[in-house]
Amino acid sequence: MSGRPRLRHIVIAEFLFLIGFAMMIPLLPLYARGLGAGGTLVGIVLAANQAVDFLFAPVAGRISDVHGRRLVLLPAMALTAVAYLAVGLAGTMAALLAIWTIAGLGSSHVLLSQAYVADITSEEHRTRGMGLWGASFALAFVIGPPAGALLFERGGLVSATVAAAVAALACVYGIIFVREPDRPSGYRAQRISALKHARALRRTVLIAIALNFAVIFIWSQFTTILPLFSADVLGWGVREYGLYLGAVGVVSALMQGALVGWLAKRVGHAVLVPAGFGLLGGGLALLAAQDGPVMLALSVFGIASGFGLLIPTLPALLSLNVRAERKGLALGVFQSASTLARVVAPLLAGIVYDELFATAPFIFSATIGLLVMVITSLPRLRNPG
Repeated sequence: MSGRPRLRHIVIAEFLFLIGFAMMIPLLPLYARGLGAGGTLVGIVLAANQAVDFLFAPVAGRISDVHGRRLVLLPAMALTAVAYLAVGLAGTMAALLAIWTIAGLGSSHVLLSQAYVADITSEEHRTRGMGLWGASFALAFVIGPPAGALLFERGGLVSATVAAAVAALACVYGIIFVREPDRPSGYRAQRISALKHARALRRTVLIAIALNFAVIFIWSQFTTILPLFSADVLGWGVREYGLYLGAVGVVSALMQGALVGWLAKRVGHAVLVPAGFGLLGGGLALLAAQDGPVMLALSVFGIASGFGLLIPTLPALLSLNVRAERKGLALGVFQSASTLARVVAPLLAGIVYDELFATAPFIFSATIGLLVMVITSLPRLRNPG
């Protein structure tokens, strides 16, 4: 099977899976709140899931390097589908915490699907391939949050069951259509330790990993607090919250699917990275201002455009600087940075939300985004070695 059909099938499988993901993940704080959780406990639930993923992601990446992507990708999808249904059945905070902690083993599907895209695309088309992968993520957030919110109004179990069914459908599609990518020559000879690999990483890769930590930290604070903030401060119901996230998905999908590849060829990653962080930080600052519908609309544009620029650009930057047989391991480290951010950010956001004031997490994240924009605009980092 040629690269183009393979790319199409992995994008379709991931898109289906991410619809279920987008139906479920934004509503987890509301499932927790329905069981009596405040901001801090919501943060603990989300962080526990990502703590497991943080420990398992490099292992999953390494197993897929040696034994194949499908061996880990498809079981990860299946486990996540089961976890969605179990969340809907959870009747206590203890049960929800236990279920979502175990579900962290399935979160490696993100890095494995990214590694698959990197396997089947040439260097010239890597950013475009990652852009299409990212667009599937963004487009799923056009459909998933509004659909999940409408179903959640009929009951948490209804929303969880549909999300689980969609994720299971994606797994079945993957079993039928997603074939194992070709292995590079000398593949089996490269069984070196993760520590040795980490010491050999180029400075460009280390910078990409650090920047990825920053963007996921910002995004995780945003998604942890937004459902609580929208209800407590803006007075929204679950439907309005879902529509806001759907609007973020529309703008982000347009950015990733139609613009990021074109922009990467014309201005390069050195421009896209600071631009993305600037837009993301500016959008969060506008959300914190909460000064009417115009500000909220502009916050959608800033947050979605910034995230849409950064999500495909950073893994593409990393994969272009890693040897083919080490992509899975490198992306495992990359994903570990993401999951470490998702461990720290919800905990910090929940505590800050409870102990300081409602907009504090957005102000903090906006400050980080704008600082990273300034740092990555410096000549030394625009052309890393």
